[in-house]
Amino acid sequence: MDPCTYQKFNRAYQDSVQQVLGYWTREMQVELAAHCYGWHPDRFDFCRYLQASSPRYYRAYSSLCELTEGRSICDVGGFWGVLPLTFQRLGCEVTMTESLKFYSDSFHKLFNFVRTKGVTIVDMDPFEPITSPVGTFDLVTVMAVLEHYPHSPKPLLDNVVAMLKRNGAIYLEVPNIAYWPKRMALLRGQTPLVPIQDIVSSSIPFIGHHHEYTIAELRTLVGHLDLRIVKEEFYNYSQAGSVIRQFFRHPLQTFAFWAWPDTRECLAVACTLRSNENVHGGHLGGHLDVPE
Repeated sequence: MDPCTYQKFNRAYQDSVQQVLGYWTREMQVELAAHCYGWHPDRFDFCRYLQASSPRYYRAYSSLCELTEGRSICDVGGFWGVLPLTFQRLGCEVTMTESLKFYSDSFHKLFNFVRTKGVTIVDMDPFEPITSPVGTFDLVTVMAVLEHYPHSPKPLLDNVVAMLKRNGAIYLEVPNIAYWPKRMALLRGQTPLVPIQDIVSSSIPFIGHHHEYTIAELRTLVGHLDLRIVKEEFYNYSQAGSVIRQFFRHPLQTFAFWAWPDTRECLAVACTLRSNENVHGGHLGGHLDVPE
């Protein structure tokens, strides 16, 4: 499948954001924050987060276009449903999974809207054994999910591999524990982990970040599966302003991002089945028309 430009993707994405925010209420976000206090509406702006995430999601979309010829996608942990809606707008066949036990009736209108747009929603905890067939897909995306689980992530990854078509691809994204600002904060004696106050203020189970990753850890994790990494990406998405402006404000940080990609905010790997060595060859390069 030929990829569209970032500009076209972003238009579809931002339209999806606006549609989803039409169903957002403060009460919904307060409910989510019960198990992750950092998401409280007085602490976290989901509108800004969703709008800024377009470059992240374009990279996942581009991986589908680079690595597979199909159009079927499953977004594991679809959350608000913005990415699945965007994929659907671009002509893909889309399924999203979500653990609906964390959502009350206040989310029904949003999820019903997502369904009316042609997205299939599967109620599934990806970290538990799959009890009913979900289907197989050309691309499975697992973005900003792994870091929320306190135990072994292998059951989730086993589930994801089982959802993959023979020639399909998996796109894993995690926050980088070695992000440059976190390194500098640690030197000042500040934790790079979730503030303890957020954990203490959250109900059990806490569903915030339990384990963020380095690129070496992400490689190790993939190595436990019948997968091989064909593409690695390192990127920022919440840095505001031009690179020149960032350089004058934070010269060392801007240089670090350029010189050492593994200091950037997010890490992602695109993987295919190792048993398909003869299908995809080598490391994928190429330039994406997407802002840093």
